[in-house]
Amino acid sequence: MPSPSHTRRPDIRQFRASALAVALAGLLSVQPGTASAGPVSATYRVHVGGVAVLDVAATLEMTGVAYKMEVKAQTDGFLGRMFPWQTVSRSEGAVRPDRLVPARHSQSSVFRGKPRSVTLEYDGQGNVAATVLPPPEEDDRDPVPDAQKRGAYDPLSGFLAVLTAAARGEACTRSLPVYDGRRRYDMIFEDVGPRLVGASRYSVFAGAARQCRVSYRPVAGYGKNPPSGAFWRRESGPSERPPADLWLAPVVPGEPPLPVRLETESDLGAVVIHLTGVTLPGGSPSGGTPTPAPR
Repeated sequence: MPSPSHTRRPDIRQFRASALAVALAGLLSVQPGTASAGPVSATYRVHVGGVAVLDVAATLEMTGVAYKMEVKAQTDGFLGRMFPWQTVSRSEGAVRPDRLVPARHSQSSVFRGKPRSVTLEYDGQGNVAATVLPPPEEDDRDPVPDAQKRGAYDPLSGFLAVLTAAARGEACTRSLPVYDGRRRYDMIFEDVGPRLVGASRYSVFAGAARQCRVSYRPVAGYGKNPPSGAFWRRESGPSERPPADLWLAPVVPGEPPLPVRLETESDLGAVVIHLTGVTLPGGSPSGGTPTPAPR
């Protein structure tokens, strides 16, 4: 991990739901077509430039016909004391033999007393109705045309679609349209192949995993004057994000793969997300105990 003494403090105002989507959306997966014995939970810690900045908790309950997912994130350690911030995202929908069909998605956050929220309602035919606060015109962005929303996933359901495919033994190579209520973008996945994830005091996992490279392609709905300094953005372009490397692995024997690590680059330093814990149905934990973040 890079030394914290050589990093700048991240601007927490830029931790938007779409920025978290690469790492946070769809953090868990169960084999399609099987009945879940209950929710599965996982926890993650996000480091930027060697500094722990976010704690993430994800919970998924999935059966052969439906899924429900919740992802919570909050600032951690020193940053959390200086800039307290929390966000909650939820998605639910139907499970089909060849795809997921989103039904509803919501995301809310509050920073310095200013709330932001998104609610997406799907009609099952590819159309979506969005309720967004603040509205696009107050957020200095153009609204996304209806034609570009059609057939798009919400951020959580999109990543879950990739993970359910991995559970079926499919490669992660694919492109998914995503609409988060403010922005429309494509998530492009490339299968890199099997790799070894080394042991780390920050994570409960080490071993064989499948590596996927995730790229982000903006389509519509971006701010006319986007702020600089976001941890995930390069200064070379207002909406450019470097690709991220994601590792998937069966953390528990007999269970489908989970994301166990994510790495990408930013102007603020390396962004690394570690798996810090897994709780199986019934409340039994799996894995060891990672080193806690500095307080």
